[in-house]
Amino acid sequence: MKNLFPFPVKLTAVSESMNSLHDFLKTSYNEKKEWLAESIAFLKDFTQMEEEFQQELTKKSEFCICIEGEMLSENEVLSRPMEENY
Repeated sequence: MKNLFPFPVKLTAVSESMNSLHDFLKTSYNEKKEWLAESIAFLKDFTQMEEEFQQELTKKSEFCICIEGEMLSENEVLSRPMEENY
């Protein structure tokens, strides 16, 4: 059988190369896995921020009035005790 390589290849050199390749692929996989997990966490945070922003927008659309230096919504104003004037 004809030798495919122009020089004699030792089994240890092939094993070392395969181990190096294996380590490289394993490290790359772990880095990509961490990056993907961080990206998913960022997207979840972004979605949560969007939901909170929408909730704040609905809160801000209520009628508000300043009483004693405090901004109160319509519901808070109506739930306070009121003076009766006759």
